[in-house]
Amino acid sequence: MNHRRHYVATLVLGVFFAVFALSAAQAGASGPYRIKSDIAYGPASGRPATSRLDVYVPNEKAAEPRPVVVWIHGGGWFKGDKANSTMPGKAKAFVDAGFVVVSANYRLSPDLKGPEYLSRNRVRFPAAHLDVAQAVGWVNRHIERFGGDPGRILLGGESAGAQIAALLATRSGFLQAQGVSAGQIKGVISIDAVGFNVPRMMTSKYRRRNAGFQRMMFNAFGTPAEEKRKPRWSAASPVRYADPTDPPIYFVESAKAYDRQLDAFRMAVKLEQRLLVVWRVVPLSHRDGIGALLGNAGNDRGVTRRVIRFATEAVNPVVPQIVARGKRVVRANGAPTATVRLELDVKPRVRQLFCTMDKHLTELCPPSWKLAPGLHDVHVEAFGNTGRLVGEKTFKVEVKK
Repeated sequence: MNHRRHYVATLVLGVFFAVFALSAAQAGASGPYRIKSDIAYGPASGRPATSRLDVYVPNEKAAEPRPVVVWIHGGGWFKGDKANSTMPGKAKAFVDAGFVVVSANYRLSPDLKGPEYLSRNRVRFPAAHLDVAQAVGWVNRHIERFGGDPGRILLGGESAGAQIAALLATRSGFLQAQGVSAGQIKGVISIDAVGFNVPRMMTSKYRRRNAGFQRMMFNAFGTPAEEKRKPRWSAASPVRYADPTDPPIYFVESAKAYDRQLDAFRMAVKLEQRLLVVWRVVPLSHRDGIGALLGNAGNDRGVTRRVIRFATEAVNPVVPQIVARGKRVVRANGAPTATVRLELDVKPRVRQLFCTMDKHLTELCPPSWKLAPGLHDVHVEAFGNTGRLVGEKTFKVEVKK
């Protein structure tokens, strides 16, 4: 009898755990992605987790290969991990938008309070950048197995990770050495990047404002004495390399960090982007958790929607058709000016339209112009969600007396 009870109890427990396991598997399958963890993208170098990446593979089947986001964690180049607590939210946001997501580790400089801080043979620039470039090379060769499109890659990161992403996108030699062409990188997502202009952060003026950050920069990019022996600071600065041929960048910046806002402004100018289209300033500091906003379902300060909008257009460029509807010829009827109204129809929709009337720039196209008699030139420029010019059209209007 006791044996029978034991058998029945074991059978019931076995059925329970089988059902539980099946339910758990179904729950995992019903989520937006599954994770392929700790894939080696190169030979291990130092720490066990170095040269490893995770792939967030969408569960939903797609008719064609998906674009890819390669995410680079922050941490001052001396800490952090590819599987930090914010990655599930970030991965979900991108997967829901149709992307495959890759999160990569890289070699780290010594801890700022450890015995190896500023040691002669420590890990420093360009080690982390070389590692991430190698990870992108792996993506180029293997991401098709996970449903990704190696021809449409976005780089993204927060803090130090954003600096790495921006430098790889603007200094193409890192990626070219891994077999990745500049044209494969379609955009960069930069969340509170530190280090767009490395020499600026090495000055005594900057030390008076933020000595802690400067210690971190010395650790990762070299002390003044090391710089004197072998210059590297300028070579690590994305602002030195950025130009209009580089991928567009979306900037999320802290309202409390005016120096980094200025760096973002300079980058946008060099990239020929309309900064206000690709710039989100939030009232959080670096320490307040600005890097955790993207994908934060609780309160993302409007970051997620804007980043996804940018990312989607970066990998699927918009080519709008601009049509001007209205009278091209109007009469002043003896008055000194006439009102000219033109309705600009743009499909697909764009973020901003700018008009130039007779070479006098109007920031946003107005609903009408007051024009003197004569022939007038109208030039319309359309800017998309990447902040770049995506279409333009020139036409004439005439005012008769």
